[in-house]
Amino acid sequence: MVKVIEGVGKGVATLVKGNLTDPGFTSEAARWIDWAVAHHEETLATRPEVMILAARYGDGHLRAAKAIAMKLMMSQPTLKLGVLDYYKFVNPRLDSAIRWAYLSSVRFIPSIWKKFYTATQRIDPESSTQHFLNRVGIESFYAAIRQDPPKVLVSTYPTAAGVVSTLKQQGRLDTLNYVVMTDYSIHSQWIHKYVDLYFVGGADMKDALVARGVPSERIIVSGIPVDNRFEEPVDEDLVRRNLGVGTEPIILFMGGTYMPLGEFAQILPEIDRVSVPHATVVIAGREENRRAIAEHYQQESTHPMVVLGYVDNVHELMAVSSILVSKAGGLTTTEALCRGLPMLIYRPIPGQEDANATYVVRHGAGFLAKDQSDVGEMLGHLLAHPWEMKALARQARALGHPEAASVIAGRILEALSDCEAHAQ
Repeated sequence: MVKVIEGVGKGVATLVKGNLTDPGFTSEAARWIDWAVAHHEETLATRPEVMILAARYGDGHLRAAKAIAMKLMMSQPTLKLGVLDYYKFVNPRLDSAIRWAYLSSVRFIPSIWKKFYTATQRIDPESSTQHFLNRVGIESFYAAIRQDPPKVLVSTYPTAAGVVSTLKQQGRLDTLNYVVMTDYSIHSQWIHKYVDLYFVGGADMKDALVARGVPSERIIVSGIPVDNRFEEPVDEDLVRRNLGVGTEPIILFMGGTYMPLGEFAQILPEIDRVSVPHATVVIAGREENRRAIAEHYQQESTHPMVVLGYVDNVHELMAVSSILVSKAGGLTTTEALCRGLPMLIYRPIPGQEDANATYVVRHGAGFLAKDQSDVGEMLGHLLAHPWEMKALARQARALGHPEAASVIAGRILEALSDCEAHAQ
């Protein structure tokens, strides 16, 4: 089986060969997806039939886009596919400014982000503000696709969905506009008149969209798409041996990027003070100073502690863990649910992560810690009462949709087939 990706200015072609179940195929496909996101002009030159529009604010939008792209490639390797980092493509300077403003606000002054999120949560779709947002980068984007538009445009970021909706409303674009929502909350930025299908994380979201006037038949409860590895079994004994831990319960602490360093440093001893035997696995992310803080504490920790930087095997770490201590990012939350991993949520980003935390707690898949000491107390209670942990795990697994990317990819390919049939 061969996938040919053309074009890259000098006529370079990349071949991805192999059986769909071959790890080599999926590895090459993943590398191509990463390449496509970083090479907009080259991927646009292939005239994609399906284009996925994402953005790098919070990382979850892009991870969801990659999960869908992978399933599409595995299902139909000859598909002409594109993945676009929308803001970076239409305006790199604006992209850098927005990224800086977003990251700074959520890390250092989250109250500002909360005010912005709340102020725009129920904005009138016909307001001047919404009209402005729905036109950010619209001419650059349209110029890039107008000659041979994709048959299906899939947005995992709300602004992109609004731009496509506006182009359809103006009669300049006749394509299917699919929206994949990446949090467990409803925000006005996702809701646009000319959207053909919404893919949402749970039944609660479908009900909320219907209440906001979206026809029920345009909403599919697919789950939020995650990496296909979250569907696969894990050799838990091997993972534990690689980590150097025994059979004790594992507390997985994901405290990278958005958690202020001071709070990150204070949570470590709270976890370690839990008297019930356990091991802690800390994912510190890409920041060296964050990892250094964890490694310094590791030297004096009472219980076994493993400190990791950036990792690409979260699916394995979640599979062997008993509970996750983290914020409530849409993709991280979904990954935990897919693995049946209870969550102890600490300091979610105000706005969408507050809603994600509410969703998890309301459905009995985790708890929200009100402060640092609450983290230690809750962990101690749950580890001492494993039957409660098992109940949380069952609820988490019931909410998870590890098949979400397959469901979404299937509907995209079905729509593409219908388009080709009508064109004949």
